[in-house]
Amino acid sequence: MHGIATPGQVMQRRILRQIARYALAAVVIACAVGVTVLVPPFRETPTIFFFFGVLVTAWYGGRGPAMLAVVLSIAAINYFFIEPLYTFNFGVADLARAVGFVLVSAMVIWFAEMRRRTESTLREQAARLKEQAQVLNLSHVLISTIDGRITSWNEGAIRIYGWRKEEAEGRNSHELLKTEFPRALKQIQTELAKTGRWEGELARTRKNGTHVFVHTQWVLHRDHQSNELCILEINNDVTRQKQLEESFRIAEQRFSRFMRHLPGLAWIKDLDGRYVYVNAAAEKAFGKSRSELYGRTDDEIFPPETAIAFRENDRKAIAGESGIQTIEFLRHPDGDIRHSLVNKFPIVGADGAISLVGGMAIDITERIRAEEALRDAGRRKDEFLAILAHELRNPLAPIRTGIQVLRMPLIPDAEREQVHEMLERQMQHLVRLIDDLLDIARIREGKIHLRKERVSLDVVVQDAIDACRPHLQAGKQEFHWTLPDEQIWLHADGTRISQILLNLLNNAVKFTDPGGRITLNAKLEGDKLLAIRVKDNGIGIPREMLPRIFERFAQVDADDRRSRGGLGIGLNLARMLVEMHGGTIEAHSDGPGQGSEFLVRLPVAEVISKPAPAPGPMPLSATANGHAKRRILVVDDKKDIADSLGMMLSLLGHTVKTANDGPSAFDAACEFEPDVALLDIGMPGMSGLDLARKIREQPRLRQIVLVALTGWGDEADRQRSHEAGFDHHLVKPIRVAVLEELLASIKR
Repeated sequence: MHGIATPGQVMQRRILRQIARYALAAVVIACAVGVTVLVPPFRETPTIFFFFGVLVTAWYGGRGPAMLAVVLSIAAINYFFIEPLYTFNFGVADLARAVGFVLVSAMVIWFAEMRRRTESTLREQAARLKEQAQVLNLSHVLISTIDGRITSWNEGAIRIYGWRKEEAEGRNSHELLKTEFPRALKQIQTELAKTGRWEGELARTRKNGTHVFVHTQWVLHRDHQSNELCILEINNDVTRQKQLEESFRIAEQRFSRFMRHLPGLAWIKDLDGRYVYVNAAAEKAFGKSRSELYGRTDDEIFPPETAIAFRENDRKAIAGESGIQTIEFLRHPDGDIRHSLVNKFPIVGADGAISLVGGMAIDITERIRAEEALRDAGRRKDEFLAILAHELRNPLAPIRTGIQVLRMPLIPDAEREQVHEMLERQMQHLVRLIDDLLDIARIREGKIHLRKERVSLDVVVQDAIDACRPHLQAGKQEFHWTLPDEQIWLHADGTRISQILLNLLNNAVKFTDPGGRITLNAKLEGDKLLAIRVKDNGIGIPREMLPRIFERFAQVDADDRRSRGGLGIGLNLARMLVEMHGGTIEAHSDGPGQGSEFLVRLPVAEVISKPAPAPGPMPLSATANGHAKRRILVVDDKKDIADSLGMMLSLLGHTVKTANDGPSAFDAACEFEPDVALLDIGMPGMSGLDLARKIREQPRLRQIVLVALTGWGDEADRQRSHEAGFDHHLVKPIRVAVLEELLASIKR
């Protein structure tokens, strides 16, 4: 009795197969939930992977498990992805969505069920034909002469074609049945005459006009002298089989279309690891066609390390029964290494045993890269904030100390002047830090505009050197500079070119020890390009750092940079300004301790020979008494700012009145009738722009010179202040010398 299953064992196996089929539904829908949760873009339209789950369940589990998959999908979508989350709340919209899901799922289940029925019917038909062939070895028979005239027509032929015996005999079989041959009849007759047999498939037409497909065997009978007598046709009706094959082909075509439109990769392997299905996305990722993939294993397709990883994950998926989710990577045909979130799961056959292993993959390479970029950006942001705090504390500490010193009684004039100079230096340092940060932000947002004009190289270089001179003197470095013998003219924003050179010089001063050497050399390269080199013999730059030296917050050595100061944005700002002028900037260094060289190339507008210097008029020295005294109205909603600026102007000999809001400022203007009004723009209530418009509306106040005081200084801000009626636009904080120069330039 060994090997014969008892009824109880048969029943137990049947129950286990049923449980496995319904378990497949739960596993596949759980995988759909996991993939949708882990890939944020699909949370907005979460149904796509659940449709795939219903399809897989219907395909390999049947209609019952598929219906369970539909119910589980509706519940999972409502619970995990529909607001409010993690509750079962079926409103009208949710019910409509559920009905739509059920309808589409019903179509998917119908397609899968049709395919299953087609396969089952094909198997039954094949078995039935085999059994009939074994019993009878024929379905219907006709005998014809060599020229095709029917001489015998049996009951099987009557049944299949519909023509009675008396209607058929004596007629040409090919004309009566409108036979369609797989190749030319002449060729078939030649083969029949040569071998005595021919076998193939024919398409024929019944008496009622319908088509029938038959598998036919022709046998040529001869007499004892080998003369051809007649042809015996033994035909089997294969119409049903052909229809099933066509239905199977259509179902397979629909399945392929469905899988082709999945957003990710999908594949199925047998238990030996051979591919039996891949979708178009997998073909593209693997770099091989279906014909190259089907029947082959990972070891035959991918590099050894990739194949081993894939095979190991397949093994885990089969062993785990419920499948696994993991991250795999694959080098694509273009050489790019892509990472994918992969779900692998076992597929149970009709006998309840695992027969296949399936897989779905979503490319998450960009997500991984974005996460790495975010981590890097976070690290750099934290580092920048730490450096910024350090850089702000550096000037704030002496400013606080200087203020305390100035409060001390009986401070000598020499020490007082020294404190004033120190406060001015530290204030300029703070202003430079803020200006650099704002310039970078404006350039990145496209809000900075170059004021290009014809400028002399001599002037912009001299301006940069003059601005850097205090740092060179404090750093105690040796500085040399040379310019071409010709007069070089640039079509550029002179202020920005000086800013570029100043940043490079400041960088050289910062990273060159006292006693070191710094040079600035400019020379022509051809007649259309100017090359400016700033070179030092300081700490140098490691070779691996050179490609990133112009990035924001880039640092050669974090500890050394903190000790020397700086935010790490000067070189980044210099590069952006150079590129805005159509130039290039490069960094060179032989390594740590070998110094560094920065090369700026800019287009040249004109080159002319320098004339001999002619004596010019001596500059006039202006004194405070020589400046006209003005009646000045100072308006700022920050009382300390208004009072301190008013105090400074009073000490310069001007008559000053202050106000802290728009309405009181307008009343003061009407009463005081100042020569000049310094107005803060960003005041609450009536802004400085509104106040300027209101002043310009008064005929007796139109002669007032309006000066905008603001922390906003890009072109759009200047344009708005001009349109509101301002004559001048100054950006806070204001230097005394700049304000004195402006007041002295006023003619009215």
